[in-house]
Amino acid sequence: MSDVNRAWYFPETGSPDRLTETEIPVPQPGKGELLIRVLASGFNPIDTKIRAGLAPIAADNHVPGCDVCGEVVAVGEDVSGFTPGDRVYGCAGGVKGSSGTLCQFLVADAELMAHAPHSVSAVQAAVLPLITITAFEAIERLNLNAGERCLIMGGSGGVGQMALQLAKLRGASVTATAGDACRRDQVASFNVTAIFHQEAAEKTGQFEKVLDTHGGDSFQTALIAASAGGQVATINARNTYDLTQAHAKGLTIHAVFMLLPLLTGKGRAVHGRFLSWLANEVDAGRIIAPEAEAHPASAVADVHRRYEAGGLKTKVAFTL
Repeated sequence: MSDVNRAWYFPETGSPDRLTETEIPVPQPGKGELLIRVLASGFNPIDTKIRAGLAPIAADNHVPGCDVCGEVVAVGEDVSGFTPGDRVYGCAGGVKGSSGTLCQFLVADAELMAHAPHSVSAVQAAVLPLITITAFEAIERLNLNAGERCLIMGGSGGVGQMALQLAKLRGASVTATAGDACRRDQVASFNVTAIFHQEAAEKTGQFEKVLDTHGGDSFQTALIAASAGGQVATINARNTYDLTQAHAKGLTIHAVFMLLPLLTGKGRAVHGRFLSWLANEVDAGRIIAPEAEAHPASAVADVHRRYEAGGLKTKVAFTL
């Protein structure tokens, strides 16, 4: 194993220009940890907010990246189920109390990790954890059951694609929105009802369960579309909202933030167990992993710029 651990980090928060290459020590796994050689580091929008200082939860070493797929190099004490050479994946860092994943070697809490699906590349595996765990937590919080009418605001996005598939597996009647004809066709390819975003506002009170993946106006539309006594989950509650519809209908509202187990240390094993289940579902063809672009880690600043300019339309993972 190399003694060099190349990484990309931002010494100070700010623009994408802050991102630069550096070298950090090769970590050693402690109790309950895995040392991983990173094969691919998944990019997520939260990475740009952390880098910009808009989410003050940066990793201790200011290395970005929450998602990872890699190969186990060494196993710490009190870890079972993993051996050196295993290919694993998980949402392992990128926030306080951890390293980011955009580095060659990473120590991760074994509870957050699972064996990666065999049927997809390391790049595809690396973009699965955060979006799919987010979708899973939202579906769980909504207590979605077979036969219920479910609306997903933003079905063509990363979380949306995974949520509509999880909802279908539960036997729900799924409708999902999209912003243009191309994205609507993409949503429809999952064999769900696809509508444009603006059409959702016309579905007043038609859905027992609604998941909003955008926030802002999308969340307000979600409240309109929810039926009396229904439930609405959002993955972006950072705003000021008019809750008149929620009061009039007696709605239950859930705010979903899947990084809490990494920040608080509570509930991490749930992530690992879910990712084990997810890998089996992907390998069995019951869940389709999203398309993903592969870029070298040196392109991280360009990818951040593309996302912030609205030009990033697919998931991205960086190869190390």
